[in-house]
Formats: sequence, C-alpha cells, structure tokens
Amino acid sequence: MQSLRSLGLNPSYRAPSSWWEHVPIAHWLVAQLQPGLIVELGSHYGVSFFSFCEAAAAFSEHSFVYAVDNWQGDEHAGAYGEEVFQRVSLEQQQQHSQRSRLVRSSFDEAATHFAPQSLDLIHIDGLHTYAAVQHDLNTWLPKLKPGGTILFHDINVRERDFGVWQLWEELKGATDVHTVEVLNGHGLGIATYAAAAPAWHAQFSEVAALLTAKGQLLEQLAQLRPDSTFGETDLRPYKQQLQQAQAENKYLRDHSLRTAVKRLLHR
Repeated sequence: MQSLRSLGLNPSYRAPSSWWEHVPIAHWLVAQLQPGLIVELGSHYGVSFFSFCEAAAAFSEHSFVYAVDNWQGDEHAGAYGEEVFQRVSLEQQQQHSQRSRLVRSSFDEAATHFAPQSLDLIHIDGLHTYAAVQHDLNTWLPKLKPGGTILFHDINVRERDFGVWQLWEELKGATDVHTVEVLNGHGLGIATYAAAAPAWHAQFSEVAALLTAKGQLLEQLAQLRPDSTFGETDLRPYKQQLQQAQAENKYLRDHSLRTAVKRLLHR
C-alpha cells in the first residue's frame, strides 16, 4: 500500500523524548502531504523535529523544516543547559543542513519572520498551559495556508496545569476545523483548517493502528537502550539484558516456591 511506505523508515537520531510514540505519524504525514514549509514550536532534544527532517529526506525533498525554541526550557520541560542546543545543532548541521534551520528565539519573535498563509504544517509543542497554547495558536494560525494542518502534542495530559486537552476539545467542536487524534503516549491532535475534511484524514484513520504500534515499539526501544541506534547489528547488549532478566525471574520463582513449601511444612 502506497500510504504505508513510511513504515519502512527508521529514525537515526536518538534522544530522550515523550514524542517517540508519534514519530511514525510524523513520517507518514510528511510522506502523504508533501509539505513545503514545516514549523515546529518547541523542539527540546529534537526528536520530533528530526522525524520531520528524516521523512523529508526520504519522501519529500522539497520540504523545509524550521525548529523554533529558546533551548532554555520552561516550567513543564524543566530548565536545561546549553548542551541540549549543542546536541541538536550538531545533528542538524551534520545531517539536515540543506533541509532545515534552527531558529533560537521566542515563538512570537519568530512569527514575525514568516509570511501570512505560507506554512503547510505547524507543530505546537511549547508551554502546555491553556493560555500559552491558545496564544501560540492565535499567533501562528494566520501563517497557515488554507487547508493546512496543525499538530498539537500532549492532548491527553491532564496534570501539572497542562491545558492542551481543553483547547483540543474546543477545536473538535469548531465548524472550520477537521480533526483526527491519537491518544497513545501523551496524545497527538491533528487539525486541518479547511471547508471539508481532506481525503487523507480517512486514509490516516485506516493506518493509525499500524503507526501507533510502531511508535510504541520505538518508545520501548528508546527506553531499553537510550544511547543505541536503530538498525544496529550488535545484539549482544540485548542478549545480556535478556539473560539477566531471565536469571532474575528464575530467582523470584525459586524464592516464591521455597516460601510456599516452608508455609506448607509449618502448618
């Protein structure tokens, strides 16, 4: 199936992120939509940003991706040092300098440098309070082309003053917005601003289960080996972890059996 060609793309960049479960969705969207300009608001370690870049390299060579961030953190991401920006910058320069650019500034300042109705795809993933995400939407929506799409991360998080879910519920009731969503991970909302729902929304619904399944696998691999690379051929570390887990399970089973026998003998 042509719409599933992106399933064969495995990410080469690895970093801590709550976005791993949505990486296959980013790949699919870029392959399907062939967007000209993509802007991401909030990149942190760059997992989502490089997902767009890798998909552009594989499926949409005319796409160009901007990452906007101050790379200092906020109350939800936490504060972090200069090493995070240096890590993202190094990967961008070495692997994606021809198809992307890092914009180190506030979201509001960056918005002044993009023309109205110039963007095909926007990913909003900055401060996650209701007021902040609503402000980001109001600021950047005029930059979106008619029929363009905005992604909202963390629509399924309802703690620590996160309010993206609240804005997302409002968008689902709007007449000029057509939405699809995935609730795995922290949740990802996909909103297309058009008079009618585009055909690709139905196509996405058909393949969403496969995309989320792959995303869950990527999340598990990222947790298993944070510093590994996808596609590696040296399986010895995984075998060692498996053997250790099996030994621990055997010890627990034997211990439980011994405990049960002692209890029977002392009745």
